[in-house]
Amino acid sequence: MHVPSFTILTVQTGKFMLQTMKIIGVILVLICFWLLNCNRNKGSMQPIDGYQLYADKEEISQILKDKCVDTINFKKGDVIADIGAGNGSVEAMLSIFHDSLTFYIQDIDTTVCNQRTINETFSYYQEVNNKSFTNKLIIVVGSNDKTNLPDDTFDKVLMLWTYQYFLNPRAIMTDLKQKLKSDGRLYIVNPNIDEYETSKELTLKHGWNASPIEKQISDIIDCGFELIRFSRNYEDPENPYIMIFKKKNQ
Repeated sequence: MHVPSFTILTVQTGKFMLQTMKIIGVILVLICFWLLNCNRNKGSMQPIDGYQLYADKEEISQILKDKCVDTINFKKGDVIADIGAGNGSVEAMLSIFHDSLTFYIQDIDTTVCNQRTINETFSYYQEVNNKSFTNKLIIVVGSNDKTNLPDDTFDKVLMLWTYQYFLNPRAIMTDLKQKLKSDGRLYIVNPNIDEYETSKELTLKHGWNASPIEKQISDIIDCGFELIRFSRNYEDPENPYIMIFKKKNQ
């Protein structure tokens, strides 16, 4: 059967237009991604894909387990700081299972660490919990060199997937020593930076700390801490290290 030439031209033109539209769509997505990251604070350590919300308590429990906070013994009345806490999602999820705690949600990135965003996060998880939380929240904006947290205040300081992003880890660790109570504990959960090429690339691009786990421990000890527990979570895909420190001579 003879197909008229104008029909073939129409089909080919249609395919070309479809391919062109796909390319334009990809370009628009990349532009949006670039604009989003340009609006983030310099040195931001927030997840590139944002913070996912979870509606199932069992799934939330698993997320907390993956972040290794299920091994921490939270006690009523504890005052806790989370360094690099972002929008406070971990604290909101913890509030489903623990009450009568005071959380200091600390970060350098005000695009996520702000009253409105954190209120929205906690409101969402309160609805999941089907009852109000009793925990107290305090927002603190720090810098690359200081946490801006109050001295001699904290029973526990959490640092979850955060240490590798510090531009000046020694300054932050020296600062944190002043923030812990005499019997306080510092909990650091971190993957081995050497095992992930993406982390190396981000380090080269942003200047973030890229030291392997051995140097991390050595540097933290040099800042006046003593390592009292070291383990690794092999159930999490990133196999993070779990390190617990206390002040030296305590």
